[in-house]
Amino acid sequence: MDLIVSNSNEVQIAAPPYDIRNTPTGKGSFDGFGDWAFLRVKQQLAASPASGGNYFVTVWLQVQAPTGIAPLTNHAWTYLPTLAVGKGWGDFDIQATVAAVLPNSDVAVLGHQIQTNVAFQYHLLKIFWPEFEVNWTYWADGQRGGLNQVFLTPGLVIGRFKLSEDIMFTTGLGYQIAVSPNYRPSPLTPTYSNAWVFTSRFNF
Repeated sequence: MDLIVSNSNEVQIAAPPYDIRNTPTGKGSFDGFGDWAFLRVKQQLAASPASGGNYFVTVWLQVQAPTGIAPLTNHAWTYLPTLAVGKGWGDFDIQATVAAVLPNSDVAVLGHQIQTNVAFQYHLLKIFWPEFEVNWTYWADGQRGGLNQVFLTPGLVIGRFKLSEDIMFTTGLGYQIAVSPNYRPSPLTPTYSNAWVFTSRFNF
């Protein structure tokens, strides 16, 4: 749920994530809710419409609660200050984020992280957005201190579809592939090898 507080402020309340994990043998497979990043407060610093410079600069602070099932929780409240930027050129755009991941406990295990994401998108036939994402994580300390992790994600976003006078719907899927580092079991890095990613959103 998005609450527009002013022309440059927004408060977002999110649903908890639900994960389904499968293995070839079935051993170790599970499903359930993960830790809940339930609140995000956004502040727009600068923006220009497509008819102008076609860009944005935004910062936000997200709060994550340790509400997940045993295999999907880090047992710590976590704060994620983030800088997001984007720039468009006609039907093509680039969006990027840089975030710090700051747990308030178990730092010796979880570590402080820097997470970055860059997405390259193209707008096709009004509703299709083929995209390619690069996700990079660096652990400054903790059990993975000094390690890096890189995922590549080709995907497709479809929308927005008008469901009613006030409600729009967007959905998408992608396939996330770990390309770095080489697999190491302890500490487990990358944290998984590959996964399908699904997203959906209702805009009011």
